[in-house]
Amino acid sequence: MMMSYAPRIGVIGAGYWGLQLIRNCSELGVLAAVCDSGAGRLEAITAQYPQCAVYQHLEALWRASLDAVVIATPAETHAELTHAAISHGKHVLVEKPLALRVEDGIAMVEHAREAGVQLCVGHQLLYHPAFVALREAIRAGELGEIRHIRSQRCSLGKLRSRESVWWSFAPHDLAVILSLYEDEPLSVAASHSSVRGGGAADVAYADFVFPHGRSAHVTASWLDDRKLQVTQVFGSRGIARFADSREGATVTISDVAIGTDDYGEPTIERLSERLVPYQPSEPLKNELRAFIHAIVHATPAVSSGRHGLSVLRALSMADCAATTTDPIERTEYQLQ
Repeated sequence: MMMSYAPRIGVIGAGYWGLQLIRNCSELGVLAAVCDSGAGRLEAITAQYPQCAVYQHLEALWRASLDAVVIATPAETHAELTHAAISHGKHVLVEKPLALRVEDGIAMVEHAREAGVQLCVGHQLLYHPAFVALREAIRAGELGEIRHIRSQRCSLGKLRSRESVWWSFAPHDLAVILSLYEDEPLSVAASHSSVRGGGAADVAYADFVFPHGRSAHVTASWLDDRKLQVTQVFGSRGIARFADSREGATVTISDVAIGTDDYGEPTIERLSERLVPYQPSEPLKNELRAFIHAIVHATPAVSSGRHGLSVLRALSMADCAATTTDPIERTEYQLQ
């Protein structure tokens, strides 16, 4: 479906993150409607965005003249709402994770394909200008052959009762890792712990094996005494560090030389360290621009439904591996 105009987008969910999406859609000139079950929230939306239609029930939203919807609701509702939107001919941007079960994710991707609509997932870190700069540097060969990626996402943060730290934090890191490797893991070993007691994990670790001898490690914790959001990429010629914080994000590349000494022992030497420049911009707005571009040009976005499904498979593999002592192979999570 090709369009020569800005698509009309409705946002489902006006909670904390939904409000960020609403604001950005308005600034991009595509906000047409908001749907939320809370009458008070809708009153506030009407006061701030008087041009925007508001609906308290989904049935009314589906009848509205919209090209697409953005779904910002709890993860357990993603599959049902996405299928409903696709059935009504809407393009969909659904917040991460795509779904909570791989079979649901497969069905969502297939439904969108059959309906000829774009399905995108809210992996906004892929649209962070610092990450884009990192990915471009890697593709230009500045690190040589990439062999390992380590990602750490830790904080003394808001605890959640509906999901574990793995499902809350790790989608960000796995979206980045899978984007950089452009492949899916072969197997994973994982350990997830509930420090508070109970079922939901507060601390999670996972070690992935990728094709061609590559690997990745992910640490996720919301019971940490320091805030840390760092991804390191280890290559044959250098090490890149992508660090995000309240003060802003930085990408640093350390050039290294690996060799041998006079006795044949391996050596490594840091040659230089440099910052990778990038032009700051809001990742969420970039994500919405990519969604709009996907709709208008009928081409998948970087965070397409298929990429979101790859992330979902990796999440599920590690979740399953955390309950056994044996590594989990990817075969049972393949797209049929």
